[in-house]
Amino acid sequence: MQTRFAYLVLAHRCPEQLRALIEAIHDPGDLILLHVDLKSLLGIRPERNGTWPMARRLARTYPNVKLLRPRCTNWGGWSLTQILLDAINTALQTHDRWTHFVNLSGQCYPIKPVPLIRSQLTESDGQVFVQMRPFASLPPDDWHLRWHPMIELPHKAYALAGPRRPPANFALEHKGSQWCILPRAFCAWQQQVPIGREIRRYLCRLLLSDELIIQTLVNNGPWRDRIAPHYGREIVWPGPKVMTMADWPRLRRSQAFFARKFDPDVDSDIVPALARAHGLGVAA
Repeated sequence: MQTRFAYLVLAHRCPEQLRALIEAIHDPGDLILLHVDLKSLLGIRPERNGTWPMARRLARTYPNVKLLRPRCTNWGGWSLTQILLDAINTALQTHDRWTHFVNLSGQCYPIKPVPLIRSQLTESDGQVFVQMRPFASLPPDDWHLRWHPMIELPHKAYALAGPRRPPANFALEHKGSQWCILPRAFCAWQQQVPIGREIRRYLCRLLLSDELIIQTLVNNGPWRDRIAPHYGREIVWPGPKVMTMADWPRLRRSQAFFARKFDPDVDSDIVPALARAHGLGVAA
């Protein structure tokens, strides 16, 4: 069966980079769910202007690009996790041909030809591409070791006095990047099983759940032994660093499928160079 994608693209700024990304990954047989942060529509920050008009233009141009209802998202809050879970549910309900769910930032870009990405995922035999960092390996000052309870308001997520008691009914032992590639079977499983509901109920009040949710679902289900050797992303920390032509050697030798992040106001050459190298749509 040919690999087909359901993408979730989370955008809040850099409209021209968003255009370049959609043009690079677009295929009529895939589904692209596009979410623009509500704060970008409200014009609260000038650098976000133009993102929503660009998203609407892309949805008019490509019938398989579907705009999600704009919602506010906040660092550390449940909002990012809820949008991810809602997008998975929407993809399962509305599109029956996709085999893998891929979440991307609007400032991501492929660093491999998309047909090669499809081929490698076809050969992955249903593995989950997720970063799994055991809590035992984290530095002592890591946010997640503080077990912060959290309350989220529309404009910000607040850490509360803690720590919160660890869960009793499942293991919460890993964190990692929120960016992942998930086989459809995993997406359907997590939606239906009781342990999924327990994990969601606990994490919705814990700080930085977006770096815990997929890791915890994987670790408490049949995919714990079906984890790919890499999670498919090239990201440079501290940062995430904006990629420039100075990062070209790193991007060319990376085993990842996508990289983050790119900004044409910082370097306008790197994305066109990748597009030319891999035949990716129309470069920005």
